[in-house]
Amino acid sequence: MPRISIGIDQSYSGCAIVYYNATTDTAEQAVFDFSPKVAGTGITRLLYVTAALTPHFRMINQLGQVTHICYEGYAYGAKFRREELGELGAATKFALAQVFPNHIERRIHAVAPATVKKYVTGSGRADKDKIMMSVYMRWGFEPDNNDAADAYVLARIADALATPEPPELKFQREVLDTIRKRPAPA
Repeated sequence: MPRISIGIDQSYSGCAIVYYNATTDTAEQAVFDFSPKVAGTGITRLLYVTAALTPHFRMINQLGQVTHICYEGYAYGAKFRREELGELGAATKFALAQVFPNHIERRIHAVAPATVKKYVTGSGRADKDKIMMSVYMRWGFEPDNNDAADAYVLARIADALATPEPPELKFQREVLDTIRKRPAPA
């Protein structure tokens, strides 16, 4: 059965999801538009997000054994739209909990934005262009956009969490050690 890991990068206007199949060393990406123009606002938008993500997660779940899921955590220093981003994050978590109830305690991980950057570039301060380039150079994956690049890195982190062999690069081992020491997200 294929070993699948999922990476999720959510933003105010949308969501990128990448699932990585470690068995075949392939990945697929999906980018969702959750802008108010498409998804509406308030409760309508949250219902739209959950309704869009839940069947996508179910489809991924049928492809193989989903081992770990990583999503980009909040940028706590952000000043704008924090509440709306929190609500979108909750809608995503609700969709995950519906499809992967056995993963909630130890196999769903929030990963800080700087940690995502560090895992692929070695620096937590890398810009989006460097991340896109590093994803391609390191793994040969061509993301559709910056969000998909982050989601791919998150999927690779999720896969590394499921693998007993440590990565070769010291900064990647440091990232995994940090994530493993954190309690499960609430």
